[in-house]
Amino acid sequence: MKLFKRNLSRGLLVPALALLMLPFATGTANANTSPGWGDDKPDVIWDCNHGRADSCQYHQVNAWTALGKRRQVGNTVNNCAGSSPLRFDITFRTDRSTSYSFEQQTSVEVSAGLKDTFEAGVSASVSQTEKWEVGTTTSASTTLSSNIQPHEAGGYWFAPYWRHSQGWLEVHYGKRRDGHYYWYYPGRGTGGVQITTPVMNSDGSMKGQWYWATWKC
Repeated sequence: MKLFKRNLSRGLLVPALALLMLPFATGTANANTSPGWGDDKPDVIWDCNHGRADSCQYHQVNAWTALGKRRQVGNTVNNCAGSSPLRFDITFRTDRSTSYSFEQQTSVEVSAGLKDTFEAGVSASVSQTEKWEVGTTTSASTTLSSNIQPHEAGGYWFAPYWRHSQGWLEVHYGKRRDGHYYWYYPGRGTGGVQITTPVMNSDGSMKGQWYWATWKC
C-alpha cells in the first residue's frame, strides 16, 4: 500500500511539473526590438537601422531648448589636510552626445544612416548664436585659478543646454509587411521617438552653465 501511494504521488507530480514549466519552455518571447511593439508588427527600428526598409522618415511634432541637469566634471579639488590656502590652476572638460529614446527606452543603438534620417527631420537652428547637429559629440571646457582654504574641498559642475525633439517614424516597405506597405512608429502624429542633442555656441563649444562649489571636509 505504501509503494502504491508513492507511485501515485510521483505520477501526479510529474505532470504538475511539466505543466508549470510549459510556459517557460514554449512561451512566445517578444522578438521585436522596436520598444512598445509586438511580433504582430514589423521591427521598424531594426529595419531602419540596417537598411531593410525602402525609406524611413522622421516627422518632428514638438521641439524645445532647455537647460539640463548639472553633473560634476573632473575630480574634486581638496585641501582637507592642509594648514594654508592651496593654489591651483585646473582645466575642466566635459563631453555630451546626442541620445535617442524610443518609447522612453534608450538602449537601442542608432546607425549612421538612421542618424541622417533623424537629422533631416529635426528642425534647423534659426539662431546666429547657437546651433545643434544631431549625432555629434560636443565639448565644453573652462579653466579655474583659485585658492582652496584649509579643511575645504571644491568641485565644478556643468549643466548643458539640450535641444529636445519629439516625433514619429514613417517607414515604407517595397512589399507588404504584416499586411501593410506603410508603418508609423510608434503611431502617426505621436512623440514616442525623442532626440536630445547638445546645443553649441557659435564657436562650436557646448552651451551651458558652470557651477563651482566648496564645502568643509
